[in-house]
Amino acid sequence: MVSKRVIGYLRKLSALGLLVSAALPLRAAETVELNDFTLIDGTGGAPRHVKRLIARDGVIVAIDQLGAVPVAEPNALWSKLDLAGAWVMPGLIDTHVHVARFPDTRTRAAEILQRAVRGGVTTVRDLTGDARTLAELERAIAAEEIIGPNLVYSALFGGPDIFKEGPMTAMVGQRKPGTAPWSRSIDTGSDLPRLVAEASGTGARNVKVYGDLGPALATALIRESTRQGLLTTAHATVFPAGPGELIEAGVGSLSHAPYLVWQAVDDIPGDYRKRIAGPWNEVPADHPRLLALYRRMAERGVTLDATLYVYKTMSSYPGVGAMDWTEAAFNWGAEATRHAQAAGVMVTTGTDWFEPRDDADLPHTHAELALLVEHSGFTPMQAIVAATRNGAIALGLGARLGTVEPGKQADLLVLDADPLQDIQHTTRIRYTLRRGRIIKPF
Repeated sequence: MVSKRVIGYLRKLSALGLLVSAALPLRAAETVELNDFTLIDGTGGAPRHVKRLIARDGVIVAIDQLGAVPVAEPNALWSKLDLAGAWVMPGLIDTHVHVARFPDTRTRAAEILQRAVRGGVTTVRDLTGDARTLAELERAIAAEEIIGPNLVYSALFGGPDIFKEGPMTAMVGQRKPGTAPWSRSIDTGSDLPRLVAEASGTGARNVKVYGDLGPALATALIRESTRQGLLTTAHATVFPAGPGELIEAGVGSLSHAPYLVWQAVDDIPGDYRKRIAGPWNEVPADHPRLLALYRRMAERGVTLDATLYVYKTMSSYPGVGAMDWTEAAFNWGAEATRHAQAAGVMVTTGTDWFEPRDDADLPHTHAELALLVEHSGFTPMQAIVAATRNGAIALGLGARLGTVEPGKQADLLVLDADPLQDIQHTTRIRYTLRRGRIIKPF
């Protein structure tokens, strides 16, 4: 029973306007209506003309006769756009970015993510950065303090050697490398249930299995992460654990198509640095062991985050020296991606080098799409599915993202030219819609 003192206190708050009555009207719904366009819905189905698409509070509620048209309340915001024959498709999904690894991380990451949305990318998976920054950005995006994509971020686990030098030493602030909950060194004596729980506590929804891990430890990590409800991603070989062992352990996705080559090697080296010395000129991408691997990936639902873009362009980046291995890695990886897709593997679009080189560039996700078409034999439609539906599935978000249909989030890309005619037309952006909000490109 509520005491008279409490009742009196509540009455005083109400009189002062500090207590909100449940009977007060809620904020009016915000509705956006798109008219007269060709829809590429992300499922792989044929494009179709749509007279009317309606999104209410960021969710698609009606597409022509599908769904139900809402009733407009008094003073409700109802925006209408006549697209006059434009093309509409789902917003792009990049499954492999690193936006929180720079000096002045918060400022730089926010800038990259805001440019991403204006460039048509509405969802990203960060595969290792400072989780403190990423958690704050996720909150700020959700609160609409900044414009940004849906953000899934990761905690990284690897063996001790990968924390001795390189980028793993720069993502933990003043902490000793390998001791942060989002960037953790493990060995056979590690308390995996506790460490995975601590990683989850940072807000990470994905565990990245990085390098310097044997099959038994990699398997234990993947299974414990899955048990705790986290997604898992691994480099296609983590040295010495190989692709086939990672797949059988239950990994959700494999990154970097060129590293699949190690499946055809009898003894995978234990040195993670050997990843750049793959036998790409000796082992064909259709080696019998690899064809069996692609089939097994498809059977187990393991997605392939091919990251062709980074191998194609790595040597051309400012400050990066000549790398005589990247051309062979790219050519082999593009062919492996072709065979994997033909075997039924869901390929996604991940760039690894996501951020534009300068202010005039779009996110490199568009370039990854083009590489799938130009070098891996994808049709433009197959590339679009890779960049939309497949990406959403890989991120565990397929129930609300990745395709254009009632009940899905209104993350859309409005184009001035047909991307099925030329995949480069994904860069012809008129608007991005992010949760139903209309965003103009730069």
